[in-house]
Amino acid sequence: MNITESGRGPMPPKDNTPNTLQNSDLYTILPQVMMDNVHLIVLCTDDTGKMLIWNRAAESITGYSQEEIPDLKTAFQLLYPDITYRKMVENVRNTFRATRNRSKSSETRIKAKNGNIRHISWNTQQILQKDDPKQLFITLGTDVTHARHTERDALLLGEIVTSSHDAICGISTDGIILTWNTAAEKIFGYREMESIGEPFLRQIPEEHKTIFSSVFRDVAEGNDFSGNMECHTKSGRSITVNVTFSPMQGEDGTVDGISAIMRDITRDLSLQQTMKGYISEATLRLNHPAELVEGNLAALIERIENEDIDNEDIFIELQVQKKALSQIVHNLRELSQAIIGHFKDMEDDTAADMIR
Repeated sequence: MNITESGRGPMPPKDNTPNTLQNSDLYTILPQVMMDNVHLIVLCTDDTGKMLIWNRAAESITGYSQEEIPDLKTAFQLLYPDITYRKMVENVRNTFRATRNRSKSSETRIKAKNGNIRHISWNTQQILQKDDPKQLFITLGTDVTHARHTERDALLLGEIVTSSHDAICGISTDGIILTWNTAAEKIFGYREMESIGEPFLRQIPEEHKTIFSSVFRDVAEGNDFSGNMECHTKSGRSITVNVTFSPMQGEDGTVDGISAIMRDITRDLSLQQTMKGYISEATLRLNHPAELVEGNLAALIERIENEDIDNEDIFIELQVQKKALSQIVHNLRELSQAIIGHFKDMEDDTAADMIR
Protein backbone atom coordinates (compact mmCIF):
# COMPACT_ATOMS: atom_id res chain seq x y z
CA MET A 1 0.00 0.00 0.00
CA ASN A 2 1.26 3.48 -0.84
CA ILE A 3 1.85 5.98 1.95
CA THR A 4 -0.78 8.72 1.85
CA GLU A 5 -0.74 12.38 2.88
CA SER A 6 -3.59 13.50 5.07
CA GLY A 7 -6.64 14.22 2.95
CA ARG A 8 -4.76 13.89 -0.36
CA GLY A 9 -5.25 10.27 -1.27
CA PRO A 10 -2.55 7.80 -2.35
CA MET A 11 0.73 9.21 -3.79
CA PRO A 12 1.65 8.08 -7.29
CA PRO A 13 4.50 5.55 -7.44
CA LYS A 14 8.00 7.04 -8.03
CA ASP A 15 9.10 6.84 -11.66
CA ASN A 16 12.73 5.67 -11.88
CA THR A 17 12.81 5.79 -15.66
CA PRO A 18 15.71 8.02 -16.87
CA ASN A 19 14.81 11.18 -18.79
CA THR A 20 15.13 10.64 -22.51
CA LEU A 21 15.57 13.01 -25.42
CA GLN A 22 15.26 12.52 -29.11
CA ASN A 23 18.29 13.38 -31.27
CA SER A 24 16.31 16.20 -32.79
CA ASP A 25 15.86 17.70 -29.31
CA LEU A 26 19.65 17.60 -28.72
CA TYR A 27 20.32 19.50 -31.92
CA THR A 28 17.87 22.14 -30.71
CA ILE A 29 19.22 22.41 -27.14
CA LEU A 30 23.00 22.22 -27.66
CA PRO A 31 23.38 25.44 -29.73
CA GLN A 32 21.52 27.39 -27.05
CA VAL A 33 23.67 25.86 -24.31
CA MET A 34 26.81 26.92 -26.17
CA MET A 35 25.47 30.41 -26.78
CA ASP A 36 24.61 30.89 -23.10
CA ASN A 37 27.90 29.45 -21.79
CA VAL A 38 29.87 32.20 -20.02
CA HIS A 39 33.21 30.46 -20.50
CA LEU A 40 33.09 29.45 -24.17
CA ILE A 41 33.43 32.27 -26.70
CA VAL A 42 31.25 31.69 -29.77
CA LEU A 43 31.46 34.02 -32.75
CA CYS A 44 30.42 33.69 -36.35
CA THR A 45 31.36 35.80 -39.37
CA ASP A 46 30.52 35.65 -43.03
CA ASP A 47 32.76 36.07 -46.08
CA THR A 48 32.74 39.85 -45.71
CA GLY A 49 33.81 39.69 -42.08
CA LYS A 50 30.43 40.82 -40.72
CA MET A 51 29.88 39.64 -37.15
CA LEU A 52 26.78 37.47 -37.10
CA ILE A 53 27.17 35.95 -33.63
CA TRP A 54 28.97 37.36 -30.55
CA ASN A 55 27.79 35.44 -27.49
CA ARG A 56 27.70 36.23 -23.75
CA ALA A 57 31.12 34.74 -23.11
CA ALA A 58 32.64 36.92 -25.85
CA GLU A 59 31.14 39.98 -24.18
CA SER A 60 32.18 39.06 -20.63
CA ILE A 61 35.74 37.99 -21.50
CA THR A 62 36.60 40.81 -23.93
CA GLY A 63 34.40 43.47 -22.31
CA TYR A 64 32.97 44.51 -25.70
CA SER A 65 29.30 44.14 -26.68
CA GLN A 66 28.22 42.93 -30.12
CA GLU A 67 27.25 46.49 -30.98
CA GLU A 68 30.89 47.51 -30.41
CA ILE A 69 32.16 44.63 -32.58
CA PRO A 70 30.17 44.87 -35.84
CA ASP A 71 32.81 43.08 -37.90
CA LEU A 72 36.06 41.14 -37.76
CA LYS A 73 38.18 44.17 -38.72
CA THR A 74 36.93 46.10 -35.68
CA ALA A 75 37.46 43.07 -33.47
CA PHE A 76 41.08 42.78 -34.60
CA GLN A 77 41.72 46.51 -34.08
CA LEU A 78 40.31 46.46 -30.54
CA LEU A 79 41.60 43.10 -29.36
CA TYR A 80 45.04 43.39 -31.02
CA PRO A 81 46.05 47.07 -30.63
CA ASP A 82 49.70 46.30 -31.40
CA ILE A 83 49.96 46.64 -35.18
CA THR A 84 52.78 44.11 -35.61
CA TYR A 85 51.00 41.46 -33.56
CA ARG A 86 47.70 42.21 -35.31
CA LYS A 87 49.25 41.68 -38.75
CA MET A 88 50.67 38.36 -37.61
CA VAL A 89 47.21 37.19 -36.46
CA GLU A 90 45.61 38.46 -39.66
CA ASN A 91 48.18 36.60 -41.77
CA VAL A 92 47.37 33.35 -39.97
CA ARG A 93 43.66 33.81 -40.62
CA ASN A 94 44.17 34.85 -44.26
CA THR A 95 46.35 31.78 -44.87
CA PHE A 96 43.64 29.62 -43.36
CA ARG A 97 41.02 31.12 -45.66
CA ALA A 98 43.22 30.90 -48.74
CA THR A 99 44.00 27.22 -48.27
CA ARG A 100 40.32 26.51 -47.65
CA ASN A 101 41.07 24.32 -44.67
CA ARG A 102 38.05 23.10 -42.78
CA SER A 103 39.39 23.97 -39.34
CA LYS A 104 42.24 25.82 -37.66
CA SER A 105 43.46 25.89 -34.05
CA SER A 106 45.61 28.66 -32.63
CA GLU A 107 46.28 30.66 -29.51
CA THR A 108 46.59 34.44 -29.21
CA ARG A 109 46.83 37.16 -26.59
CA ILE A 110 44.00 39.69 -26.64
CA LYS A 111 43.68 42.99 -24.82
CA ALA A 112 40.29 43.26 -23.12
CA LYS A 113 38.42 46.51 -22.82
CA ASN A 114 39.60 46.95 -19.22
CA GLY A 115 43.23 46.65 -20.36
CA ASN A 116 43.82 43.12 -19.10
CA ILE A 117 45.74 40.70 -21.31
CA ARG A 118 43.95 37.38 -21.82
CA HIS A 119 45.27 34.22 -23.47
CA ILE A 120 42.63 32.64 -25.72
CA SER A 121 42.76 29.24 -27.41
CA TRP A 122 40.81 29.42 -30.69
CA ASN A 123 39.32 26.86 -33.03
CA THR A 124 37.81 28.13 -36.28
CA GLN A 125 35.59 26.01 -38.50
CA GLN A 126 34.89 26.89 -42.13
CA ILE A 127 31.27 26.10 -42.99
CA LEU A 128 29.97 25.78 -46.54
CA GLN A 129 26.30 26.64 -46.94
CA LYS A 130 24.12 24.48 -49.10
CA ASP A 131 23.05 26.19 -52.34
CA ASP A 132 24.96 29.33 -51.27
CA PRO A 133 28.50 30.20 -52.43
CA LYS A 134 29.11 32.28 -49.31
CA GLN A 135 31.05 30.72 -46.48
CA LEU A 136 30.59 31.08 -42.75
CA PHE A 137 33.33 30.95 -40.16
CA ILE A 138 32.43 29.74 -36.70
CA THR A 139 35.07 30.31 -34.04
CA LEU A 140 35.13 28.89 -30.52
CA GLY A 141 37.45 30.44 -27.94
CA THR A 142 38.52 29.28 -24.48
CA ASP A 143 40.20 31.56 -21.94
CA VAL A 144 43.42 29.78 -20.91
CA THR A 145 44.99 32.76 -19.11
CA HIS A 146 45.08 31.04 -15.72
CA ALA A 147 46.80 27.98 -17.20
CA ARG A 148 49.40 30.13 -18.98
CA HIS A 149 50.09 32.13 -15.80
CA THR A 150 50.45 28.90 -13.87
CA GLU A 151 52.91 27.60 -16.45
CA ARG A 152 54.81 30.90 -16.39
CA ASP A 153 54.97 30.90 -12.59
CA ALA A 154 56.17 27.30 -12.61
CA LEU A 155 58.87 28.14 -15.18
CA LEU A 156 59.89 31.23 -13.21
CA LEU A 157 60.06 29.27 -9.99
CA GLY A 158 62.08 26.58 -11.72
CA GLU A 159 64.49 29.22 -13.08
CA ILE A 160 64.86 30.76 -9.61
CA VAL A 161 65.58 27.38 -8.05
CA THR A 162 68.06 26.48 -10.80
CA SER A 163 69.97 29.77 -10.71
CA SER A 164 69.89 30.27 -6.92
CA HIS A 165 73.20 30.36 -5.03
CA ASP A 166 71.43 28.59 -2.16
CA ALA A 167 71.00 24.84 -2.16
CA ILE A 168 67.29 24.12 -2.63
CA CYS A 169 65.87 20.63 -2.49
CA GLY A 170 62.57 18.89 -1.97
CA ILE A 171 62.38 16.05 0.52
CA SER A 172 59.65 13.49 1.12
CA THR A 173 58.20 13.15 4.62
CA ASP A 174 60.25 9.98 5.13
CA GLY A 175 63.49 11.84 4.36
CA ILE A 176 64.15 10.92 0.73
CA ILE A 177 65.56 13.59 -1.63
CA LEU A 178 63.11 14.42 -4.43
CA THR A 179 64.73 17.46 -6.08
CA TRP A 180 68.30 18.77 -6.00
CA ASN A 181 69.35 22.05 -7.64
CA THR A 182 72.67 23.18 -9.12
CA ALA A 183 73.76 25.05 -5.98
CA ALA A 184 73.22 21.87 -3.93
CA GLU A 185 75.56 20.07 -6.33
CA LYS A 186 78.25 22.73 -5.83
CA ILE A 187 77.90 22.88 -2.03
CA PHE A 188 77.70 19.16 -1.26
CA GLY A 189 79.52 17.70 -4.27
CA TYR A 190 76.77 15.23 -5.19
CA ARG A 191 75.30 15.44 -8.69
CA GLU A 192 71.53 15.54 -9.13
CA MET A 193 71.36 11.94 -10.34
CA GLU A 194 73.43 10.86 -7.34
CA SER A 195 71.05 12.61 -4.93
CA ILE A 196 67.47 11.96 -6.03
CA GLY A 197 66.12 8.92 -4.24
CA GLU A 198 68.83 9.00 -1.59
CA PRO A 199 68.25 9.74 2.12
CA PHE A 200 68.94 13.33 3.13
CA LEU A 201 70.63 12.05 6.30
CA ARG A 202 73.72 11.03 4.31
CA GLN A 203 74.93 14.66 4.60
CA ILE A 204 74.57 14.64 8.39
CA PRO A 205 77.44 13.43 10.66
CA GLU A 206 76.64 10.24 12.56
CA GLU A 207 76.68 11.96 15.96
CA HIS A 208 74.04 14.50 14.82
CA LYS A 209 71.62 12.18 13.00
CA THR A 210 69.41 11.54 16.05
CA ILE A 211 68.91 15.27 16.68
CA PHE A 212 68.31 15.95 13.01
CA SER A 213 65.74 13.15 12.75
CA SER A 214 63.82 14.75 15.62
CA VAL A 215 63.86 18.13 13.87
CA PHE A 216 62.78 16.52 10.61
CA ARG A 217 59.81 14.79 12.26
CA ASP A 218 58.75 18.11 13.79
CA VAL A 219 58.80 19.78 10.35
CA ALA A 220 56.85 16.87 8.84
CA GLU A 221 54.15 17.63 11.41
CA GLY A 222 53.78 21.17 10.03
CA ASN A 223 56.38 23.26 11.90
CA ASP A 224 59.11 25.42 10.38
CA PHE A 225 62.75 25.16 11.41
CA SER A 226 65.70 27.47 10.87
CA GLY A 227 69.22 27.10 12.22
CA ASN A 228 72.82 26.07 11.57
CA MET A 229 73.96 22.50 11.21
CA GLU A 230 77.16 20.66 10.42
CA CYS A 231 77.21 18.63 7.21
CA HIS A 232 79.65 16.50 5.24
CA THR A 233 80.33 16.94 1.55
CA LYS A 234 80.92 14.09 -0.87
CA SER A 235 84.68 14.54 -0.39
CA GLY A 236 84.28 14.23 3.38
CA ARG A 237 84.92 17.90 4.11
CA SER A 238 82.98 19.28 7.09
CA ILE A 239 80.96 22.43 6.40
CA THR A 240 78.45 24.51 8.32
CA VAL A 241 75.19 25.39 6.57
CA ASN A 242 72.34 27.64 7.56
CA VAL A 243 69.18 25.69 6.78
CA THR A 244 65.49 26.51 6.63
CA PHE A 245 63.05 23.59 6.54
CA SER A 246 59.44 24.32 5.61
CA PRO A 247 56.50 21.91 5.34
CA MET A 248 54.85 21.68 1.92
CA GLN A 249 51.12 21.18 2.30
CA GLY A 250 48.78 19.61 -0.22
CA GLU A 251 45.30 20.84 -1.11
CA ASP A 252 43.81 18.95 1.83
CA GLY A 253 46.19 20.65 4.27
CA THR A 254 48.31 17.59 5.03
CA VAL A 255 52.08 17.79 4.76
CA ASP A 256 53.21 15.80 1.73
CA GLY A 257 56.79 17.07 1.52
CA ILE A 258 59.47 19.34 2.95
CA SER A 259 61.45 22.10 1.26
CA ALA A 260 65.02 22.76 2.36
CA ILE A 261 66.96 25.94 1.61
CA MET A 262 70.62 25.75 2.64
CA ARG A 263 73.47 28.23 2.52
CA ASP A 264 77.12 27.37 3.14
CA ILE A 265 78.27 29.74 5.91
CA THR A 266 81.60 28.02 6.62
CA ARG A 267 83.58 30.91 5.13
CA ASP A 268 81.45 33.49 6.98
CA LEU A 269 82.08 31.78 10.32
CA SER A 270 85.79 31.65 9.56
CA LEU A 271 85.76 35.37 8.81
CA GLN A 272 83.96 36.08 12.10
CA GLN A 273 86.57 34.14 14.03
CA THR A 274 89.38 35.96 12.21
CA MET A 275 87.81 39.33 12.97
CA LYS A 276 87.46 38.41 16.64
CA GLY A 277 91.17 37.56 16.67
CA TYR A 278 92.11 40.87 15.08
CA ILE A 279 89.93 42.80 17.52
CA SER A 280 91.46 40.97 20.49
CA GLU A 281 94.97 41.64 19.20
CA ALA A 282 94.16 45.30 18.58
CA THR A 283 92.85 45.64 22.12
CA LEU A 284 96.02 44.16 23.59
CA ARG A 285 98.39 46.17 21.38
CA LEU A 286 96.62 49.51 21.62
CA ASN A 287 94.89 49.62 24.98
CA HIS A 288 97.90 50.08 27.29
CA PRO A 289 99.96 52.44 25.04
CA ALA A 290 96.94 54.67 24.51
CA GLU A 291 96.22 54.78 28.24
CA LEU A 292 99.88 55.59 28.88
CA VAL A 293 99.90 58.51 26.42
CA GLU A 294 96.63 59.80 27.82
CA GLY A 295 98.01 59.64 31.39
CA ASN A 296 101.26 61.33 30.46
CA LEU A 297 99.49 64.17 28.68
CA ALA A 298 97.16 64.69 31.63
CA ALA A 299 100.15 64.89 34.02
CA LEU A 300 101.91 67.31 31.68
CA ILE A 301 98.87 69.59 31.55
CA GLU A 302 98.64 69.56 35.35
CA ARG A 303 102.35 70.53 35.70
CA ILE A 304 101.90 73.34 33.17
CA GLU A 305 98.89 74.67 35.11
CA ASN A 306 100.89 74.57 38.35
CA GLU A 307 103.86 76.21 36.61
CA ASP A 308 105.94 73.28 37.77
CA ILE A 309 107.80 72.74 34.47
CA ASP A 310 109.86 74.91 32.18
CA ASN A 311 109.52 75.24 28.43
CA GLU A 312 112.45 72.98 27.61
CA ASP A 313 111.01 70.11 29.63
CA ILE A 314 107.60 70.65 28.04
CA PHE A 315 109.20 70.36 24.61
CA ILE A 316 111.01 67.14 25.58
CA GLU A 317 107.85 65.59 27.04
CA LEU A 318 105.83 66.40 23.92
CA GLN A 319 108.51 64.77 21.75
CA VAL A 320 108.26 61.58 23.83
CA GLN A 321 104.46 61.46 23.54
CA LYS A 322 104.70 62.12 19.81
CA LYS A 323 106.87 59.02 19.41
CA ALA A 324 104.38 56.99 21.47
CA LEU A 325 101.53 58.15 19.25
CA SER A 326 103.56 57.32 16.13
CA GLN A 327 103.98 53.77 17.43
CA ILE A 328 100.22 53.47 17.98
CA VAL A 329 99.56 54.69 14.43
CA HIS A 330 102.14 52.20 13.12
CA ASN A 331 100.39 49.36 14.95
CA LEU A 332 97.03 50.43 13.52
CA ARG A 333 98.43 50.45 10.01
CA GLU A 334 99.86 46.95 10.46
CA LEU A 335 96.49 45.67 11.65
CA SER A 336 94.70 47.44 8.80
CA GLN A 337 97.01 45.89 6.21
CA ALA A 338 96.60 42.45 7.77
CA ILE A 339 92.80 42.71 7.67
CA ILE A 340 92.82 44.01 4.08
CA GLY A 341 95.16 41.18 3.08
CA HIS A 342 92.86 38.61 4.68
CA PHE A 343 89.84 39.98 2.84
CA LYS A 344 91.80 40.00 -0.43
CA ASP A 345 92.68 36.33 0.04
CA MET A 346 89.00 35.52 0.66
CA GLU A 347 87.96 37.47 -2.45
CA ASP A 348 90.51 35.55 -4.53
CA ASP A 349 89.21 32.24 -3.15
CA THR A 350 85.63 33.28 -3.90
CA ALA A 351 86.52 34.31 -7.45
CA ALA A 352 88.30 30.99 -7.99
CA ASP A 353 85.22 29.13 -6.76
CA MET A 354 83.00 31.10 -9.13
CA ILE A 355 85.32 30.40 -12.07
CA ARG A 356 85.33 26.69 -11.32
